[in-house]
Amino acid sequence: MPGRMLAEVEVFGPRSCQVAPHAGEEWSVSKVARSAESDEGRVVEEFTLRGDAGSQPVPHRDNPTVEKVFSYDERHVFRLSRVADQGCVCEVVEAAGCVVQEVSADGQSLVVTFLVEDVPSLRDIVASLQSEGDAVKLRRLLEDTPEEHKRPVVLDRSKLTERQREVLVSAHELGYFEHPREASAGEVADALEISTSTFTEHLAAAQRKLLDDLLDAC
Repeated sequence: MPGRMLAEVEVFGPRSCQVAPHAGEEWSVSKVARSAESDEGRVVEEFTLRGDAGSQPVPHRDNPTVEKVFSYDERHVFRLSRVADQGCVCEVVEAAGCVVQEVSADGQSLVVTFLVEDVPSLRDIVASLQSEGDAVKLRRLLEDTPEEHKRPVVLDRSKLTERQREVLVSAHELGYFEHPREASAGEVADALEISTSTFTEHLAAAQRKLLDDLLDAC
């Protein structure tokens, strides 16, 4: 019988996350840790910003609840205090009974990795995350399946329009799906000579069609 699955989900433009906005073009969030909820209904989060040696210093954030607490090897650890239960990406995943294993962000999106019991549970989590961001993408899905239960997944490319295929190919070739990302949504859109909003619309539609095929095959 198939076991649990390891899911890596990317949420674009997460609305309630207070960590992702601290990432940017030069700095990415590489690690996030969170305390238990206090009696006052607050949690403390620590996140690590990582940049290249030649990048600009970490930008100052006009937020009295955020402070830099440690620095090492081009990494800067920040701490913030916030109200609990804000419905952020991590809390949505945890509310479904899953444990967030990894979190990263690059200024445009937040990536969370977690173990999930089955496909219906993953569908529910993805559906809940739809209201938390501009778009949701399943980046990776690994199934703990015995060798005799493994089978190939067939993705029907004919479901995609010519424009959607063009957007996917260009995004892939320019490194949009790499982490950290090698090209922004705006850069891919410029290469395609379309607006950023049109690019994200076509990309989300294409990913949704391919995701349906992938999850139906699980």
